[in-house]
Formats: sequence, C-alpha cells, structure tokens
Amino acid sequence: MDNVDIEILNELRHNARIPNKKLAEKIHLSPSAVLERVRKLQKNGVIKDFVTRIDNRALGYNISVFIELKIERNLGQTPISKYLVRIPEILEVYDIAGDYDYLLKVVAADSESLRKTMHAIGSIPGVISSNTKLILSNFKSESTP
Repeated sequence: MDNVDIEILNELRHNARIPNKKLAEKIHLSPSAVLERVRKLQKNGVIKDFVTRIDNRALGYNISVFIELKIERNLGQTPISKYLVRIPEILEVYDIAGDYDYLLKVVAADSESLRKTMHAIGSIPGVISSNTKLILSNFKSESTP
C-alpha cells in the first residue's frame, strides 16, 4: 500500500458512493487505474464493505447504551456470542480484556424497550452480571484512523 492507496481510502471513507470518475479526478489518476486499485484493496481485504451509515434516532431508537457483560468461564458447547447476535438491538459485540468479558453497543426506542433488551441479555445462559452506561452524545465515530 502506498500514498495513493491511502488517498483513495480517505476519499472512500468520507463518501463510499463517490463515482469512480470523480475519485480519479481527486486522486489525479485515470479512472481505470483507480478502479484497479480499489479492486485490489478489496481483494486484499483492506476494504471490507461499502456500507450505509444510518441515524438510529431517525428510526426511533432514541437511547444508546454500552453494556459490559461478565460471563462464566465454562459455557459448555454454545458460545454466548451465538445468543448475542440474535438480538437485533445489539449493534456491536466486542470480546474485551479487563473486569468484564464483552462490551455491547445497544440501541432502544425507549426505556421500556431497553429494559426488555437488558432482560433478554441477562437471561442468556452464562451471563453473571452486567454494567450499563448511557451514551449521552457521540463526538466522533470513525471506522478507521
């Protein structure tokens, strides 16, 4: 990866839907050269997806929280992640080091729906305890540095 690839990634990070011709103009390369580089970045796994970022509040999810989970060490055959990925309000799941074992990012429409989601999480076999932190605002949300 060189500086041109980094320029391409920066442009795509800010606008994944930028037309190839316009991207080529910004990078000062031909459209075919830029397309080839983008395809190579995809093939090498540098670019994983082109996604649409959605404002959860616009969809009625007015509450966002982080939930830390402490789990039993011996969970048996079924990993806890198998249960967590089934709950649609859980947007992100991280296996973490420290006092807790997992960190979840969860959205809810209101306090009642959050309570139901927290109950569903707490009912998962192997969950010992949780710690919930309300997100008041978000000052930065990037997928890469």
